Amino acid sequence: MKNLVLYDTTLRDGAQTEGVTFSLEDKLAISSKLSDFGFHYIEGGWPASNPRDSVFFSEARNLGLKAKIAAFGMTSRSPEKDSNIEALLKTGADVITVFGKSWDLHVRDVLKTSNEENLKMISSTIEFLKSHGFRVFYDAEHFFDGYKHNPSYALRTLEAADGADEIILCDTNGGAMPWEVDAAAKAARGIVRKPLGMHAHNDCGMALMNSLAAAGNGFSHVQGTVNGLGERCGNLDWCMFLPVLGIKLGSGLNVELKNLMQLSRYVERMTGFNVPRNRPFVGESAFSHKGGVHIDAVLKIPEAYEHIRPEDVGNARSFGLSEQVGRAGIVMAAKQHGYHLDKDHPAVTEAFERIKQKQAFTDAELFLLLSNRIDGKKDPFGLLDYETEVSKSGRSKTEIKVGIDGEVYHEIAEGVGPVHSFDVALRKALQKRFSVGDVKLTNFRVRILNQEKATAASVEVFIEFRANGLSWSTTGISDDVIRASEEALINGYKYYLLKNRG
Repeated sequence: MKNLVLYDTTLRDGAQTEGVTFSLEDKLAISSKLSDFGFHYIEGGWPASNPRDSVFFSEARNLGLKAKIAAFGMTSRSPEKDSNIEALLKTGADVITVFGKSWDLHVRDVLKTSNEENLKMISSTIEFLKSHGFRVFYDAEHFFDGYKHNPSYALRTLEAADGADEIILCDTNGGAMPWEVDAAAKAARGIVRKPLGMHAHNDCGMALMNSLAAAGNGFSHVQGTVNGLGERCGNLDWCMFLPVLGIKLGSGLNVELKNLMQLSRYVERMTGFNVPRNRPFVGESAFSHKGGVHIDAVLKIPEAYEHIRPEDVGNARSFGLSEQVGRAGIVMAAKQHGYHLDKDHPAVTEAFERIKQKQAFTDAELFLLLSNRIDGKKDPFGLLDYETEVSKSGRSKTEIKVGIDGEVYHEIAEGVGPVHSFDVALRKALQKRFSVGDVKLTNFRVRILNQEKATAASVEVFIEFRANGLSWSTTGISDDVIRASEEALINGYKYYLLKNRG
């Protein structure tokens, strides 16, 4: 598994993620990050698909990238007359990657041609591109489905691609199982003389396993995307594959794994595609400890509950705050914010009592308590008064008064409900003095605390915020869901403003 060629397709296959669109500037900026991280190839796009991708290749030449740039296209019946092939030639890319059909179902029912004609398309397209001096990679699309249904023909397509410099087997539907990949990989290695690669989709959650199976069979080339972006359920996620290969399996990788989380967060910001908190290695909860027994053990010896060091992938250890936490956990959580306290410090005692009383107490709320009790920091704003009206249609209007440094800001806003209108009104007031436009609400949950009281029960509102790749959460508890939401919203904005003020 050593010396693997790492071929990134974030800008091409990743751009096919639902809801993700890259501007030219986005693609150029991400290319620089990918190159600095250590990827060998960056697939810049399909130049025949849109003008932006064509411009990208000319602009990318001026970036001074260490990585090589690949242009993507498909095989052709008449490559010498095909405008798609001409667009590939004009890119001047370091390598051209073309895909062709490996599954006879696609040949017959999608291309509407014969098996023999498909073989000619593969060989003639590769030969034509090579005659123009290009290094050529061939993507055997749907290879594993093709091998499963008609193994002899799938292997013949690889023989037809013998003129390519590298041949990549694609699990395009993402439906292959690891043992199927293993069997097909062994069959391919038996007839292919050129270096083999793997392109895995994740529709069965097997992209990581299938890529490891291919690497274990001697494949020297792997394709993937940052954060697992891609069509449908996405592609192989570099953020899982690279740590497994480089740390768990000890393979030599010439990439900066310590910058992995930073790269993940950068692409997250550029795409708006959020990384789940529990994502292995780079998720914000990947090295988070909440149970008292866990925290006590980790404080003594981290490997007791951590399979790798979080700093090896650029992540950090954190401690969740709950009714299970002890004073030692609060001390460690405070340390993450720069407060070095002992277990008997009054602020630790107060936090401990609040946690026991409230049950839900977030890291952001601990910071607010510490900054006030220890640093004497005043709240950046105060809610002076508000009134919310809800119509029969569900539309809501909130009138709010907010105090900031002795000034009173009066705003009115409408929304689809009372919480929404309150948030909009509060934002309008805060934006008179602060920049909060980047703050997004990404999660809102309501939990009933004493169900026996039915509609008179107290509720806990949990709100998660995100801004500039960072996330934090706050809670509010009341017998009125609006007041609980108000508490959580206000604390969330206070945390963000105090953190930004240093």
